[in-house]
Amino acid sequence: MAELLTPRPASPAEGVHFVENFFGNGLITTNNVGQNDLAFTAIGNTGTFTYLTTILDDDPPFGGIRHLTKNTADGDGDALHMLAVTGVFPNSVKGGGFACRFNYPDISGNVIADNNFYIGLHTSVTAVAPTDGILIQSLGGVMTLRVDTADGTDKAVAFSGGSTLTSGTTAVKGVPHQLEVHWSGENGQGGPLTVEAFCDNIPVADTTTDIDNNEAATPSIVHWQDEGNVQTYELDVHWFEYWQYMDYPTAPAV
Repeated sequence: MAELLTPRPASPAEGVHFVENFFGNGLITTNNVGQNDLAFTAIGNTGTFTYLTTILDDDPPFGGIRHLTKNTADGDGDALHMLAVTGVFPNSVKGGGFACRFNYPDISGNVIADNNFYIGLHTSVTAVAPTDGILIQSLGGVMTLRVDTADGTDKAVAFSGGSTLTSGTTAVKGVPHQLEVHWSGENGQGGPLTVEAFCDNIPVADTTTDIDNNEAATPSIVHWQDEGNVQTYELDVHWFEYWQYMDYPTAPAV
């Protein structure tokens, strides 16, 4: 079992460490969200993104961002992502992973049922599961660790045993949850062998995988609703990070 809050790469020679705290000085527009200028892609009809300004005692200092689905049609939502799909899953001694903090806010009109997301390093900008990637799926708050691969066998492992989750499986409305996913080892395709997921510092899912080391993905947060009718549903994401080590010091010199 991997340790939580493992070290992240400190130099590009060691690997990549991507951090998004969702704050910025500009108005939120396409290709201009957060300090990394994230892009967004509409799922059906584009909704609204707003930076959080009401900060709870245990929130990060800058709050985060709120996704609000458009009240135009069933299935509306948005994907918030980097444009470049260049992140890969190579074998390395120290592996890689991603982490985030999310909340289904306890505000009027918001529900968890049919309020869905994919969060992680993956390729989807729609409500369809990605072709490639490692991610957490929430369908109506029911949490699943996914590994999707075009070259191998897809894996989907439901969360269990999460003491901060309803029945150990389901997010709680109005309660921020912190997710962390690690991958490590080497499979026969050159990618990571083992993937582990934690929720609020508790191990909740793990799997082996044969994802290839050349399958590319990107930091991506996909949010949509499929209640069957026009709905405006919210999801808050306070921050997101992704890291991947190279086999330093055998990495190319800088």
